[in-house]
Amino acid sequence: MIALNVNAATCVVIFAYITLAWLRTVSSGKVSVMDVLWGLGFVIIAWSRALQLNSFNAITVLTLTAVSLWGLRLAFVLHQRTKNRGEDMRYVRMMESAGKNWWWISFLQVFLLQGILLVLVALPILSLISEGNTDSSLSTNQLIGTALLIATYCIGMIIEHRGDIELREFKKTSGPGQLKTDGIFSITRHPNHLGEAIIWWSIGGFAVLVGGISSSWALIGPLILTLLLRFVSGVAMSEVDLKDRDGYQEWVESTPAMFANPIKVLLRKNAD
Repeated sequence: MIALNVNAATCVVIFAYITLAWLRTVSSGKVSVMDVLWGLGFVIIAWSRALQLNSFNAITVLTLTAVSLWGLRLAFVLHQRTKNRGEDMRYVRMMESAGKNWWWISFLQVFLLQGILLVLVALPILSLISEGNTDSSLSTNQLIGTALLIATYCIGMIIEHRGDIELREFKKTSGPGQLKTDGIFSITRHPNHLGEAIIWWSIGGFAVLVGGISSSWALIGPLILTLLLRFVSGVAMSEVDLKDRDGYQEWVESTPAMFANPIKVLLRKNAD
């Protein structure tokens, strides 16, 4: 019964979160604030569940640490990137299509939708920070598996961070309309999306490691996120405004959208 109440409370917390964010944009008119709040939503989910259950064992602490490091870093980077920029062109196009009804369509199409996706992608958190894990400890085999998952999580964070640094430095020296195709962007066109997918599969893997095969439902979260990043809101929408830039077609033909073949990468580096 407690687990049901915690899950219901999680949904209420996220609904309140996205509603307050929407009300803020009604006055400011800048819907892209939700992009900044995306990562923070997972931090709120994790901490609200831990506080409700008053559970801070090893499983909870590891989950809180992983989610908080990723979510806070992402929110900070996106805030720095967008604070002096106008509305994102994705939302400008949506606003022009919606016309005068944009104020409430934005709630359904952007905020409520992202609130639902927050909860779905956060399924590993719901599994890890739950009543069933309040008194759990990790076996030796689970500790070994956890160490491996921490390593893959760190790889995801490094990929995301390196992509952000390279892009920031590129924008300092390049003019408008130029396309970055070297460095990590010559291995994967979207290192941020790749890193994010690796991070969430690592957290999902931890949920299965802790809860066993019966917790495999938690992997639905990373699967949904990966599909969204690859085919919906990630690669596809990010490249809409890149298609007219010089070198775009060659970049697409030579560089995978997200998942790079490590053998090809090593062969390319050896050739260089």
